[in-house]
Amino acid sequence: MTPPPMTQTPPSSSSSYREPSEVLKRLFLPPKDPSLTLSSDYGWLAIAQEPPLPSIDLLAKKEEKLAGLRFDPYLLAPSRLDYASSLAMQHVSTGAKQAVELPKNSEGIRYLRFHPSKSYFVFASKVRNAPRFELYVCELNDDTDDCDGRWSIRKLPLGLYDDVDDDVGEENGNGGNGRRRKMNFVLGCSYQFVGDDSDDLLVRVVPDVWPDDPPIEPTSVGPSIQEVSKGARKAPGRTYQDLLKNEYDAAKLRHYLTVEVLRVDATSSRPARSVPQCAGGRLVQDLQSSPCGRFALAQMTAEFSYSVPIGRFGKDVEIWDLESDGEGDGGAVVGVATLPVDDEIPLSYDACSRHPRKFHFHPCLDHAVVYAVATDGGIGLNERFDGGEERDAVYCRALDAGTMALGDPTKLIGLEWRYSDLDYTESGLGIVEEYRWSDRMERKWILDNATGMKRLLWERSWEDRYTAPGRPLMRRGSRGQFFVVQPTKTSMYLQGAGASPLGDRPFLDLLDFSMEKARTTRLWRSAAPLDGELDPSKEVNGVLPTEREDIYESLVCLLKDNDSIMISRESKTTPQNYFLLKLSDLGKNKSELQITDFKHPQPDLLGITKELVQYTRDDGVQLTANLYLPVDYDGTARPTLFWAYPREFKDAEAAGQVKGSKHRFVSAHWASPIHWAAKGWVIMDDFSLPVIGEGDAQPNDTFIEQLVSGATAAVKFVTARGVCDPRRCAVGGHSYGSFMTAHLLSHTSLFAAGIGRSGAFNRTLTPMSFQSEERSIWEAPDTYITMSPLMHVKKYSLQERVGKMLLIHGAADENDGTFPMQSERYFAALKAFGIESRLVILPHERHSYRARESILHMAWEQEEWLKFLEHDDETGGMGAADGIRD
Repeated sequence: MTPPPMTQTPPSSSSSYREPSEVLKRLFLPPKDPSLTLSSDYGWLAIAQEPPLPSIDLLAKKEEKLAGLRFDPYLLAPSRLDYASSLAMQHVSTGAKQAVELPKNSEGIRYLRFHPSKSYFVFASKVRNAPRFELYVCELNDDTDDCDGRWSIRKLPLGLYDDVDDDVGEENGNGGNGRRRKMNFVLGCSYQFVGDDSDDLLVRVVPDVWPDDPPIEPTSVGPSIQEVSKGARKAPGRTYQDLLKNEYDAAKLRHYLTVEVLRVDATSSRPARSVPQCAGGRLVQDLQSSPCGRFALAQMTAEFSYSVPIGRFGKDVEIWDLESDGEGDGGAVVGVATLPVDDEIPLSYDACSRHPRKFHFHPCLDHAVVYAVATDGGIGLNERFDGGEERDAVYCRALDAGTMALGDPTKLIGLEWRYSDLDYTESGLGIVEEYRWSDRMERKWILDNATGMKRLLWERSWEDRYTAPGRPLMRRGSRGQFFVVQPTKTSMYLQGAGASPLGDRPFLDLLDFSMEKARTTRLWRSAAPLDGELDPSKEVNGVLPTEREDIYESLVCLLKDNDSIMISRESKTTPQNYFLLKLSDLGKNKSELQITDFKHPQPDLLGITKELVQYTRDDGVQLTANLYLPVDYDGTARPTLFWAYPREFKDAEAAGQVKGSKHRFVSAHWASPIHWAAKGWVIMDDFSLPVIGEGDAQPNDTFIEQLVSGATAAVKFVTARGVCDPRRCAVGGHSYGSFMTAHLLSHTSLFAAGIGRSGAFNRTLTPMSFQSEERSIWEAPDTYITMSPLMHVKKYSLQERVGKMLLIHGAADENDGTFPMQSERYFAALKAFGIESRLVILPHERHSYRARESILHMAWEQEEWLKFLEHDDETGGMGAADGIRD
């Protein structure tokens, strides 16, 4: 498809956009963090740098919205992509660094993928002023790992005329037949390696002799009809966006998603070969290569739906023999499953499809397919089931490569709860996870595939961060597959956040399960805080406490010698950088290797102090927040901005646990409130607003009471500290935080102003559950009505101090439940009651904002909205203790 020609530069659409003060402008436009990718052997680091923020022109480009997808119909890729404008390779051990020259016609690159067992990688280069990508390989000269080697790029041919002049026009079209073969990225990266023993790539491209343009839209598509037949199964559906609406939408989707698959050798210039099973084009959703590299597990869209997004469309699951020549039979194909549209999943968060699901190749076997089947038909675990204790099961079917026949299903494991995930060790063990939503419980099992025996590793609440044992450490192993890392057949590594009352301290443990009771040994842990459990005379990871400031470290990976680890390290004033050290050297005063040296991207934040504070709600629940004080803070009460996102819990103790670390780098993402500390404000960021429902109680049944209690405790805490002027408090949040803001202004007089971005204010518009609420409006009508801020606007207008409300929303918000209409209708209600308010709709923006113009304008709106609170003689009101109305 060729974009319309541009005869002249269009007039700028940014004339109505505003920009904030210079300090905020600098803070909202920092350089973007580089994208880092480690080679499969951990020897090289690819460093790609993207520009900070795109122009609104990128967002204004045409995009298709079909079946829950949003994509560029000309480029055949997700819309609004960023591209790296520079690429460098750094040798991990020596630090030697080399800039890689990008193609001359490149607008930028993305989709960097390393070979699973070799150092070279491939990437897609966006052709300047043309709607297509070109595929390149980047390799080390002479195929050496020598750090002095030179990296160079080479274009990979995808079609007969791929070597034509780079400036050739687009009259050559999309397809084959002597034309360019255009890669299709709509459903993700277009290419993948076949395996570690092969240099071949499977590349999804527009089919040969495929029309450039989609079907012509008819004058009228006729009635759009959906029907529920008599006796049909219940099919509750959430508020999905961008669904198919009619037959024309379906025809367009079929046009854009139909692909052929090519087999391309990344190390030679031999012509690409067509995979015969896809000749002529098929709707390929997913491809996975088998561990042996001979087969591919393909999932193809087979049936469309108007009620669910593409991930739940009907599909055919097949195994393709990539070595079959396709002569006369289109290539060897083995059918695995034919699945109908999956629109009958109950609302419960531990309900699932009643059909086979989660298909993948077993990484320890050459060509065996693993999948799960809900024994109970996929109903929620809180629903009665008379079929026994088993609710879910995982099966395996082996393929006979000689006869191309699938064997009978073999049950790997039966589960009482809902199957979540299955990882493997190279020794053949399976690490299986199941969960139960009602009480937030999880189990982890070790499964011996050889004997069928299973052993429980742990059963615990995932809300309890303090006792979290960590997750199995994964690493690419034999035949390019990812495995749980095992130093012995009866042990494995675990990595975790290391949450504690002092804050997070990530760790690496060794779990030994050779005995009846498994035990762990701590191998590494992030450095302890200087104000905590630390002997100042002892080194931590080779650094004396007296020679450093408080730092926060996190494990990146364990290298293949099972001794060297790469970690990240940061402090409040130093951004995240990467280091290499050895576990065997810890405590031996051995030097470590610093890999990167990134500089502070927002120097205006230097001098801002950060504390992780704790306080108590009136019912005894412990709460936390990140408290930021401005540069050269003089101890006086300041205007204070509170920013939060409520979260539901089933356990009060877990709700009160400390999260995060005060030692992490102080930086400000566009969505963060921290920028305001540079303007002299006190910030209470991520202040705890737990909504708890223990036992049979549902958290949301007392949502407002708990929200008000948490906010009151936060205001009282900073007021008692003397840092907050309770007359000059503002509150804000994004998405569910916007919803929270509307409630706090409706039910308290704590805040003089509110900022609500991209929120939902009428829960009757999300009747089939929302957030962590799994009941429908017909099961809990009072909860839905009570939790709708729209229903409380009159009460809002009667508060002793009526805080003014700034609403901001992206015009193209794609998030389920936060349609722009939510803010529009809420603003209309505020207007009806004369509540001081302002509605800002940002053109082309989605749920998260992207464009430079939009983000700077958002900052300007917020700065202007809060300006009246910066002078203590311009606002009045009651103190925190008087700010609640019944």
